[in-house]
Amino acid sequence: MPEKGKLERLIKPLPCRYRSVILLLLFLTVLIAFVGRLSTSVALDQIGDDLVWSEADQGILGGLLMGIFLVSYGFSNIFLSPNIDKYGSKIVLTVSLIGCSFSVFLGAFFGHIYSVFLLTRLLLGLTQGVMFPVASKVIGGWYKKEDRAKANSIFMIGSPVGVALAPMIMAPVIDAVSWEASFYLVALIGFALALPILLFMGDSPSDLKTKQTKNEDFEMKKAFKKHLKMEEFRLTVIGFTAVTSVWWGITLWVPSYLEHVHQIEISELTYIGAIPYFGAIFGLYIGSWLSDRTGKTNKIILFSLFMAGTLIALLTMLPIPGLRTALLLLFLVFLFGQLAPPLFFTKIQNTITEEELGSGTGLMNGIANFVGILGPVLVGIVVGLTSSYDYGLLSLSFIAFLGLIGFYISL
Repeated sequence: MPEKGKLERLIKPLPCRYRSVILLLLFLTVLIAFVGRLSTSVALDQIGDDLVWSEADQGILGGLLMGIFLVSYGFSNIFLSPNIDKYGSKIVLTVSLIGCSFSVFLGAFFGHIYSVFLLTRLLLGLTQGVMFPVASKVIGGWYKKEDRAKANSIFMIGSPVGVALAPMIMAPVIDAVSWEASFYLVALIGFALALPILLFMGDSPSDLKTKQTKNEDFEMKKAFKKHLKMEEFRLTVIGFTAVTSVWWGITLWVPSYLEHVHQIEISELTYIGAIPYFGAIFGLYIGSWLSDRTGKTNKIILFSLFMAGTLIALLTMLPIPGLRTALLLLFLVFLFGQLAPPLFFTKIQNTITEEELGSGTGLMNGIANFVGILGPVLVGIVVGLTSSYDYGLLSLSFIAFLGLIGFYISL
């Protein structure tokens, strides 16, 4: 029988291998979640045709359909994420993934009834709201401080990858069969991913030995009061709210913008529409790398908001000579706009204790996304009133600069 020291050396690599598997599962979870979120955006024209929408309806009713899930998403982040600290990541994330897949399925099944379709989008937000807080808690438990920023960027890269893949996964099915069939496919992928989540997910390396993550002593109200008293937490919420509002506004409306302003067909959107999101992938990683190297997190956040607002203004106010220029500007909008998101999660992980990290991240993410509905809804209202997608996206520039001022004043 090996001595105790030798035995520890033999089993030491196990957590390292596990954390790579877990990080991959978090990445895939975020990826399929974003495909589900973007499902209505990709299929909006076809949904509008089935529901016999006018152009004004497309802007207002379509904007509400795309953005309303952020209401329940914010609620879920705030009031359901504390269950992560109480019951553990494995159970919460498994239930979340099954629930959000079921809501996408119901969206297709009841898509011909607008009011019921809206309810399925609310259910989608309710079930997905705990995903980022789970990821934050797991990374806080498995990674050291100096490694967290990069780990955060990797799981968050699932967001732009999911957005980029959404048209590639759904558009061929929409063309060949129907938009409902594309929803069923997304739901099936989500159901399949739930099994490895149940098998491998855990809050920290200690879970491999104890298999116990339940914390009956956790109190949500006490944790919330503690978080809100922290000046660093309040500053993080302000900045993340602005970044999230712009992200959702530009993300949910880019497919429609490219279709209507640059006359891209749904089949072409499969590949052309994915190009800007590669900028987000680079932005997430570069922002984390710069933060680790320089430590100037707040300055990077301010720079990100400034550049996003400026580039959106250039995209919408200047005469764009063609599709290539528009795609280049959108690429840069996503690149500079996504420098900041991983930094907010790192700030939270370094501020809040591991035992309360689920509730802390949920509170930050919930407030930001609850207010974040302003982004897509404001774009939809402006499009509906002016029939101009340029004016609609320009409203996001205003939000970015407003967030820049608020974050700077709060420093």
